[in-house]
Amino acid sequence: MGLSAIERKKNVEGAFWAEANLITGISILLIDDVATTGSTLTAAASALVEAGASKVYAITLARALSHHGLDIV
Repeated sequence: MGLSAIERKKNVEGAFWAEANLITGISILLIDDVATTGSTLTAAASALVEAGASKVYAITLARALSHHGLDIV
């Protein structure tokens, strides 16, 4: 909380990894409670795809509003 969109992106870079032997060739659904900039979902999905997931889907329950200074970058 309190991070800019650029700071949020940097904050999650390299934060996620996945074991290829557990996910290669499968589809995965990521669930996030609140999407602010999408940085967390993007970083997590990237790690899953790099490890061999065939498809990655994402769903969020709420979206932060841009008037709070959390625009997507």
